[in-house]
Amino acid sequence: MADAPAINIGVIQTGGKAAKRKASSNRTILVTGIARSGTSMVAAVLRAAGLHMGDFVHDVVHEDGQMQEILQSRDTAMLRRLIGQRNTQHKQWGFKLPSLHTLMRHDEVGLFRNPHLIAIYRDPVAVAVRHAISEHADAAAGLANTIGAMAALARFAEQAGCPTLFLSYEKVLSFPPLLVDSVLDFCGIAASAEQRGTLLAHVEPNNPAYMAAASRRFMGRIDGIMDGELFGWCFEEGRLEPVTLEVYADDRLTETFVADGYRGDLAAGGIGNGLHGFSCDLSHHKLRPDAAIRVRIKGRNLDLENSGTALNQFAVSASAS
Repeated sequence: MADAPAINIGVIQTGGKAAKRKASSNRTILVTGIARSGTSMVAAVLRAAGLHMGDFVHDVVHEDGQMQEILQSRDTAMLRRLIGQRNTQHKQWGFKLPSLHTLMRHDEVGLFRNPHLIAIYRDPVAVAVRHAISEHADAAAGLANTIGAMAALARFAEQAGCPTLFLSYEKVLSFPPLLVDSVLDFCGIAASAEQRGTLLAHVEPNNPAYMAAASRRFMGRIDGIMDGELFGWCFEEGRLEPVTLEVYADDRLTETFVADGYRGDLAAGGIGNGLHGFSCDLSHHKLRPDAAIRVRIKGRNLDLENSGTALNQFAVSASAS
């Protein structure tokens, strides 16, 4: 008898070494994937379904800030305490963190009560482009890193040995009920037909709120020049860490420095803490008067305002005085 046509639904579920545990036992749901591959969409469905996903969750991206901080600190004792607290407070809980394989070892997954891993995968070209848009980076240069990270995550899941649900971002967008049904069934979360219908609203590509929250935004400009020193400022919205900048003269890298100088006008204008100004001495480079000057954020395809101006066309900087 001929086999029925196979439909590729883009879902792989493995039982892992924990398959012998009772399906009804309480689970800890670990949601991960390469950054910008759809993890926020999965986490949004789970939060809307009532699963506790952390006490300090970043809205829109749904990341567990407390869990992230502890994992980054590599404080195992603190991690055990947090797990114990959440196990006591919640019969079932979870968290979402992208690239979990870079934050913990595969054998540390066993620290969680009956861990169940959800890993969502997206077309690597789309991930590289999404990363380039958000980080102002080069998409082609990041493609190989994206593919390598996806392979590393698959190995992490295999070595962790826990039940794992692999999802294709593209497939679940084609069949939204597939995401809701697969995730709820895997997590053992009961929901009525009406509730499942409500959850479908969270299966949304290119969510405007997410795109705004997930994109890093920079402000800054070259203000002018005085006595051979180039002056200006640069600030990344939502962060106080100083930004590293590069000066190019006629597309040749000339200087690298950090914008960390205090400027009262920035502080008064609500630009971070005011420590985002810079001055860079160009006099010793003996540049041509008409050399085109650019100040670029290091590692990103993003120039400050007034970049491309000829050296002799810059106004004397009022902020320098």
